[in-house]
Amino acid sequence: MEAIIKKLAEKKFFAFCLLALVAVGAAILIVANRAPEPHEILLGAFEIAEPAPYATYTGTPENFSREEALEQRLEEFFSLVEGAGNVRVMVSPLGTRETVFAVDTTASGSHTQEQDAQGGTRETRTYQNNERIVLLANRAGQDVPLVLREVEPRIEGIVIIAEGGDSPFVRDALTRAARAVLGLEAHNIQILNMQD
Repeated sequence: MEAIIKKLAEKKFFAFCLLALVAVGAAILIVANRAPEPHEILLGAFEIAEPAPYATYTGTPENFSREEALEQRLEEFFSLVEGAGNVRVMVSPLGTRETVFAVDTTASGSHTQEQDAQGGTRETRTYQNNERIVLLANRAGQDVPLVLREVEPRIEGIVIIAEGGDSPFVRDALTRAARAVLGLEAHNIQILNMQD
């Protein structure tokens, strides 16, 4: 009887370890296989050097290279519209890129209530909340923060200058294309005719 109980206990422990391993693997796959954002699809063909982030970081130099890459990609795309000809694009982002890091939070608290000999009471409450950025070792052995996500700035408006910008058909086609690609309203899209 003891041998049977021992075998069952070993099987339960093995099953528990296997279940925990599967759960961790599933969590890693879910986080790693998120769907790309529209701006990631647009920038997919361009390799842009990423900075080494170390806090919730909002920067501007990196945004310029991403904006320029997006503008170049849009120029190539919009120039394919019949009658558009040569196209130049300028996008106007709303804000800057933000990097969100994983944070390890620990909270503790205590509550003390004391009574003195005269019947008075004294109450003391203490709370402490500590946060620190989660660090992981990279291949070089350096500690780098764990990045949860990078939030790209939303495009607020666009100016498209096209050789065929004086044609109402080209203006309409470029407006519809900009609305579809960037999710902008028509009043945030300005199309101008390129000077000779």
